[in-house]
Amino acid sequence: MNQSNERTEGKQKLQDLLAWLMDKKMYIVVVLLAAGGFYYANRQPAADNSALLSSSQSMSENSGQGLQSSSVSSVAASASSAASAANAEVVCDISGAVKHQGVYRLKNGARLEDLIEKAGGLTKDAQLQAINRSQLLKDQDKIYIPGKGDKMEAAQTANSAAASAPASSPSASASSVSSSTSGAASGDLINLNTATASDLQKLNGIGEKKAEQIIAYRQEKGAFKSIDELKEVSGIGDKTFAAIKDQLTI
Repeated sequence: MNQSNERTEGKQKLQDLLAWLMDKKMYIVVVLLAAGGFYYANRQPAADNSALLSSSQSMSENSGQGLQSSSVSSVAASASSAASAANAEVVCDISGAVKHQGVYRLKNGARLEDLIEKAGGLTKDAQLQAINRSQLLKDQDKIYIPGKGDKMEAAQTANSAAASAPASSPSASASSVSSSTSGAASGDLINLNTATASDLQKLNGIGEKKAEQIIAYRQEKGAFKSIDELKEVSGIGDKTFAAIKDQLTI
């Protein structure tokens, strides 16, 4: 009896619940739609954020590769520049108290000592106190090594002028030496042991050919020991010598 009543009550409650649901179905539908919309709205930004993160990572990787490529290119360019500098040469002219006067090629960064060695070394009458064998050479330097009887002051001035000329203006070395050693344009004396062919041609009666003969004699015989020795050069007679002797020094 009790079980029958309980079943009846259970069925009645179920029927009441169904009736309530049917009565409230519009509210239930609205609630479900709202819940679904809320879920969808929260899920969409997450997907967008995921796509944005993926795009940022891709851009970062591409940027990193670009920087790495740029760094490699810079290193390669620096290495190439260093190699070019290491392979560069300087061409220098040396005369005076050395065994083999002339023009020599040396590696960039060479010192005066290296040039002297190329020229066969110093002669016995070389005045070491007048030169700096550690001097750094530059392209187109003109070096004169004074010997016994030479005026050391003139030789030191010539070499100092060549050493101080800027590397970017190779011709400055030659012009500085000319102005320091001869100064013919300003009325100074011409130094037979350091003058260039151009300097010698400023003397009365000395043309290009005679200037070259004087330099050839100096390179073959060494520095002039006296002004009178100039008369031993082919083409320089007593008359020519008398006209220029007051303009000369050694």
